[in-house]
Amino acid sequence: MRQRAGERQHALSGPSLATKNPSRAMKAFDRLDRAVEVAIALLFALMLVAGILQITNRFFFNISLSWSEELQRYLNIWITFLAIPVGYRRGTHIGMNMLFDALPRAPQRLLLLLQEILWLVFALAIGYYATEIMAVAKNQSSSSLGVTMDKVYVAQVIGGAYLALIALRRLVTRLSPCKLIALEPAMHAPVDEVT
Repeated sequence: MRQRAGERQHALSGPSLATKNPSRAMKAFDRLDRAVEVAIALLFALMLVAGILQITNRFFFNISLSWSEELQRYLNIWITFLAIPVGYRRGTHIGMNMLFDALPRAPQRLLLLLQEILWLVFALAIGYYATEIMAVAKNQSSSSLGVTMDKVYVAQVIGGAYLALIALRRLVTRLSPCKLIALEPAMHAPVDEVT
């Protein structure tokens, strides 16, 4: 069965979870994905405002804000650990597909499954080790903001959990026998050519 050009999903960017009649779970996943993207945008805007305040106060009023640089650093950590899963879900992380393109279909499918499994293991490792770090960090406070450091490191736990959820969704989708319609643009061979 041939798909229209707008409905193609590419192999290395991962399968989309959208079907012609999305289930409640898929709609919930879509809402979660959108909420995370909005959170990233808001955190970035807050980081930008803190940076502008720091520059404005330093150059125009000769006042240095002690908290703005630290806030920007911690917001950057939050943005990073929330954006990694978004990039993975969209298939925008850098990758080398020379080996993938040289393989026949069956090994390509296995390689794609291995990719999803490795992402899942990576996500679980991030979450596990971040909780270990948080146990130690709850006794430390940041120098300027005065917040306990576990509030900074919880970004790794949340990002790891979100990444694990996306990896699990993609793994289940790869193993699913039904064909899915893509909503997101992709760059590599379509799934219907690989699966």
